[in-house]
Amino acid sequence: MNDIYDELKGQDLPIELVGIGKDSHISYSDNWTSGNHAPVCSDESPFSTWSSWGASQRDLFVLDIEGNIALHQNISSGIPDGFEDLILDLLDPAISLCELGTVYVSEVSNASESESYIEIYNSGSVDCSLEGYRLGNSDNPLDHIFGVVVISAEGFWLGYQGQDSSFSADLDSSGDTIIFSDSNNNILSNVFGASQELNGATLSQSFDSNGIGCYTDPTPEETNGACITLENHDESILPEELILYQNYPNPFNPVTTMKFSLWKDAYVNFNIYDLNGNLILNLIKGDLASGNRSIEWNGVNHFGQKVSAGIYVYRLEIDGLAYNKKMIYLK
Repeated sequence: MNDIYDELKGQDLPIELVGIGKDSHISYSDNWTSGNHAPVCSDESPFSTWSSWGASQRDLFVLDIEGNIALHQNISSGIPDGFEDLILDLLDPAISLCELGTVYVSEVSNASESESYIEIYNSGSVDCSLEGYRLGNSDNPLDHIFGVVVISAEGFWLGYQGQDSSFSADLDSSGDTIIFSDSNNNILSNVFGASQELNGATLSQSFDSNGIGCYTDPTPEETNGACITLENHDESILPEELILYQNYPNPFNPVTTMKFSLWKDAYVNFNIYDLNGNLILNLIKGDLASGNRSIEWNGVNHFGQKVSAGIYVYRLEIDGLAYNKKMIYLK
């Protein structure tokens, strides 16, 4: 066996741990450790590891950093081909970039600035990297850019607002949109509603891979809980105040829907502006009866021309007051 020991040591590999089988063989450890400082382990009687691994004399085992067996081979005839590459791959495994849709925003809490969090889930079967991914909301879609962050298979990334290496965008307690995008500018968005409490506890909002969500008990870094049905107010009931909702979908192409509610009859102006304050299109101008309204925009200006991709503001004006929200138009 000395020639095999010499061949292993001659590979100039960073051997971190040497096992020599049964503890009765401990006296042979010099054959392995001559010329290096690798620690040695041996299996004590009744040799449970030896048996569970199905080991025999002259078997070579290589473990990954998590302790899983990456190679089991008898080396009586020599070291296997590609052995050095295997070791190097285990020491510095190549992690592929995550695929948008396989990773997605799975839970959001907009309870308060100190307790707001966003959870991202990797539904795939392999670890992947979020490097270059962006996370934000409709006010700042590029709020947080991920560095080298590996999210394990069927694992989670959890970020609390304002913490190191996390997002800082303020998640609106009245409802907002999460913008999650990859380095190629592909985007997934999640529209979430106002913060809600049930029995004194603040609920979170959980989502599937299609961005469809519901209120749930908070389960950060765990499988989403069951949907909770809140008291449902029929839309035919007149609102007690004016409410301007976040458009959906957002970002959008080619069409998005904007909704608002009037608690009384009023003269209404509903306009779309660019970020420089230029009027793009007037959608409503006149008297409206109280109730719930929705209106669509297909990304054209008052000349009927398609606008450029970017962020736009829709504004509802009533009784001298203006209510604004932002939306993102994609091409």
